[in-house]
Amino acid sequence: MDAYTQAVAHHRAGRAPQAVAAARAALAAAPDDPLAHNLLGVCLTAPPPQAEGIQVLRTAVARWPTHEHLVTNLAMALQGAGEQQEAWHWLRHLLVLNPASAVAIDRLGFLANTWRGDREQAARLTDRAARLSPQDEGIRIDQSLAWAPHDLDRTILALNAAITLNPQNGYAYVQRAGALLRQGRWQEALHPLRRALKLDPVNDDAIKHALRCQRYNAASRSAVAQGPGPGAGLLLRGPFSTASGYAHMGRRYIQTLRRQAVPLQVVGVFGHETWADEPLEAPVGAKAAINIMVPLAVEPIPGLATILYSMFEGPRISRTWAKQSLAADMVIVPTESSRLAWASQGYPEDRLRVCPLGVDAEPAAADAPPLTLVDGNGRRVDSYRHRFLNVSDAIPRKNLDGVLRVWLRATSRGDDAVLILKPGKGGNETARRHLQAIVRQTQDHVGRSFADAAPIVLVDQPLSEAEMTGLFRTARYYWSLSHGEGWDLPLSKAGAMGMGLIAPAHSSYLDYLDGRFARLIPCTTGPAHLPYSSEPWEPFFGLDWWNPDETVAADIIAGIIAGRDPHLPDASAHLLGNFTWDQAAHKLRRILADAGLLRQGDTP
Repeated sequence: MDAYTQAVAHHRAGRAPQAVAAARAALAAAPDDPLAHNLLGVCLTAPPPQAEGIQVLRTAVARWPTHEHLVTNLAMALQGAGEQQEAWHWLRHLLVLNPASAVAIDRLGFLANTWRGDREQAARLTDRAARLSPQDEGIRIDQSLAWAPHDLDRTILALNAAITLNPQNGYAYVQRAGALLRQGRWQEALHPLRRALKLDPVNDDAIKHALRCQRYNAASRSAVAQGPGPGAGLLLRGPFSTASGYAHMGRRYIQTLRRQAVPLQVVGVFGHETWADEPLEAPVGAKAAINIMVPLAVEPIPGLATILYSMFEGPRISRTWAKQSLAADMVIVPTESSRLAWASQGYPEDRLRVCPLGVDAEPAAADAPPLTLVDGNGRRVDSYRHRFLNVSDAIPRKNLDGVLRVWLRATSRGDDAVLILKPGKGGNETARRHLQAIVRQTQDHVGRSFADAAPIVLVDQPLSEAEMTGLFRTARYYWSLSHGEGWDLPLSKAGAMGMGLIAPAHSSYLDYLDGRFARLIPCTTGPAHLPYSSEPWEPFFGLDWWNPDETVAADIIAGIIAGRDPHLPDASAHLLGNFTWDQAAHKLRRILADAGLLRQGDTP
């Protein structure tokens, strides 16, 4: 058996080290054979993909650009490594080589959906791939994912086809159940869940779906037993045990509504969800299910009004969100900006309500001391006179590239100033790569090195609530340059703690800030795209966001450092006096009582 045949056999058997060794030997024996290069690249890019394997395939494609197998495997390896833009390029090249390549069309459809956010193109491409290769189970799964955001009936049809092709695929059964749940058909969802659990009794997603079905059944029966008229309590559904903004919002509402003696049934998005301080409770005769989440995750419960409590960070929501929102009897948003985002896409304004959220200075961690941080030269951060803080997930909407550009232009190495960056929850490799990329791109774009600017201190590790409060106490100013916010939790917390605020004049900021309480940066609107790219950002495909004026932002930062603007206004009294969680809960209860969904006697 020659080395090439040995490598193929080892690769198919999952013996990666032996496969790579044999493939190297095969390439050494036939350096001008494109298939030998292809084999080594494939062996080296078997999950997890190695950079060497991608480079082998890149070099080979440069030499044989019309070799279909080489181009296919390079595109697949790049996609597996998260290099979506380059994968997109080579898949399009593959389609030129072979316009009937179901692989190229399917993968382009998958990327159109998950990377670019073009749901309509994704559906067209995956439908075409399914016509070219109707017996391919994987293509049917991708087809179901492409249709899921805007047509759940077609999603179910695609999953039915996948199940017919492979009745042993538990994933397809679970996905079918999830689509039925999103249509409020929990009883029908039980059948595919039973099939999935028969195939795999410990299938975690199937178990979670089944638990939600049980809870929906109990809530529906409780609503019927309550009789006609408003409900005695409320059902809240959301991602309460996660670290997301929606989870924070949900936990605050649970804590506050309980203090106000409102009976609650809490259903986590995962089913039987618990967290340290908030045990789940039995049904309470609720007539309204409040879904604290994005529209695509709502699951109506028969017998209960479906309330979507959500928000958006741009001038208008997508057509997909608009279609899914129509399944809700009412949409509640925290700001006028979000109300306009829904109304602009045709959601009935008589079913829209505004209920601001609360802000707080985390009184549970009131004794938390400031964190001790040092810069790259070992100097303590608290020794700097001007300490700016930005807490943002490392995603394009947060505009960290803009923050870095402004800092490069506004500061110098000798300034008595430091910028503290806390990228979201911390410890995320994807976030690190995003930051590393935009740091390099920003220096090239501005034509200046960060070594010539005031220092930046990156706080990349996860922090507890008390440590986060300590981080805020380390700084004097909180600065956002975001492209849009539904409700900026870190900034509102900073303002409640008495920090000086610098924020763009757009979206939610205008609901709780004006020139009396913050330095505001004027903005324009424009297409949402990836940093230093014309490619769209997936959640905002085809949508606009706000672009803060970076020249004005740089003038504000430079003015503070130079002493021209020594006293930023204090927003704490305004925020804590007008935007408390008690006020938010009372407003929510009034909205529901006025709609006949909560007993009038339960409101003040």
